[in-house]
Amino acid sequence: MSPFKKLRKKVKQTISQWVYNLTDWRLNKSVAIADNTLVIVKNDFIGDYILFRNFLPYIKQSEKYKNYKIILIGNITWKNLAETLDAEYYDEMIWVSFDKLFKDLGYRSRTIKSILSRGFNTLFYPVYSGDPYTELFFISKIKAREKIKFSPSSLEALKGIEPFNVLIHTRHPDLFEIYRYKEMFEVFLETSIEKFQWRPLSSDSYTYQSVPEKRYVVFFPGSSAHLKRWHPSNFVQVANYLIKQYNYTVVLAGSKKDNRHADAILSGVEEQFQKQIIDLTGKTSLLDLANLIKQSELLLTNDSASIHMAAVLDKEAVCVFMGENYGRFAPYPKEVYNKGKFICPPDVNLLVKDKEETNTFLSLDYNPDINAITPQVVIGAVEELLREKQQVTVE
Repeated sequence: MSPFKKLRKKVKQTISQWVYNLTDWRLNKSVAIADNTLVIVKNDFIGDYILFRNFLPYIKQSEKYKNYKIILIGNITWKNLAETLDAEYYDEMIWVSFDKLFKDLGYRSRTIKSILSRGFNTLFYPVYSGDPYTELFFISKIKAREKIKFSPSSLEALKGIEPFNVLIHTRHPDLFEIYRYKEMFEVFLETSIEKFQWRPLSSDSYTYQSVPEKRYVVFFPGSSAHLKRWHPSNFVQVANYLIKQYNYTVVLAGSKKDNRHADAILSGVEEQFQKQIIDLTGKTSLLDLANLIKQSELLLTNDSASIHMAAVLDKEAVCVFMGENYGRFAPYPKEVYNKGKFICPPDVNLLVKDKEETNTFLSLDYNPDINAITPQVVIGAVEELLREKQQVTVE
């Protein structure tokens, strides 16, 4: 980050702090701390929660917190998933739109009023990278005896820094995120977790939307950042190929924010193939999306929540990703998920090949161009995946 951008960021944070202190002043009051209460603040995205939730059973099983009231303050984007599948692990769930929390002062005031009227014994922030706004302008205001964070920095270097007074220092900075959560929970709960296991993304009590009767593939053209989105024209070329070669139906999926990407794909495919495109963008819940992926022939996606769903479901998938933080969220270790093909730009591939280690981790100081990945390379990965799938079916 350039010195100018750092200065601009610091000025913006200073102004924000002044505004939030002004609007929050009436909420700052003495509150009683409720014993045996653990509040978990989880503000990150859907994919992060899909990985995190696999460790929830260990909290209730632990000697440390088995008699605690567990309160979740979670990102509202994954409310449907958590309330349906994870309710047994929380005594209370509070939902926050963290985007609005720092943009809409009226929403902020309404949201944190009830939260700041309570005090908790322990606050746990299990977000490795963290978010400065959440930490400085939300967590810092919550009353708790202990505020615990998992940190990449040394314990001594960060000791006593607000808003946390307990820091769990990672002993292994280069870890795939699942193994990072495993380490985090082992230290936090003072226990040992023998083996990672996926928790299911389905429920017998949930009524799922119907899926197409014809053989279909799922395209997920959205992602949390524009630099991580493969251009819709690339998806178009793969769609044309799959429909022509295999007579697949192509199902477009994503949130409402992805409608413009879906529209671009719809308008871009050959006219004769448009009847074999189904647009479900913004029309599925997270559980419906998981079921849609489960019943498909395969998934083609950017680096998004859908690739983590495919991993949970042990489903064939091709993930196009820019290579940022290579090894942390993608590609998956084979022992965790071996049905995914992960494709990054050629320059990132060269960096990976230069590494001698079995597990490669890259922290890049530039933004690779995801559109340097050609549709032909992706089609080749799809073909390889379909051949492997067919071979397994025959065996």
